[in-house]
Amino acid sequence: MATDARKEIVGVWRLVHSVEFTPDGGTHYPFGEDAIGYIIYTESGLMAVQISRKQRSHSDSASSLGDYLAYFGRYEVDTEKELVRHVLEGQLIPGGHPAVVERKYRFYDDKLSLRPWNDGTDREILWQRL
Repeated sequence: MATDARKEIVGVWRLVHSVEFTPDGGTHYPFGEDAIGYIIYTESGLMAVQISRKQRSHSDSASSLGDYLAYFGRYEVDTEKELVRHVLEGQLIPGGHPAVVERKYRFYDDKLSLRPWNDGTDREILWQRL
């Protein structure tokens, strides 16, 4: 029996990995292989995500902002297309993400796989339910 993704997605999830797959078959971890982060989806339709490089510089420079991703807003689940849409209301770096971020979702075991939709990249952000 299929589960309702609108209910399944609600909760707190811890980052397992954020990985990009290169055309030559390699992998790249934009926040490092030991990146940390959480994504939260509430029953009321709010969401927030933060991902960070585990070891960050203590510099106040703008370049250190690339080691941290954060945004929040509302979300919608499109069960027909198996997409979750993050409708951004605020983000760490203004303009760093479009107003609506679409991710293809897949649930398995206690994991949630989110993959960018129609942005030309091959990435997976994998989360584990807490």
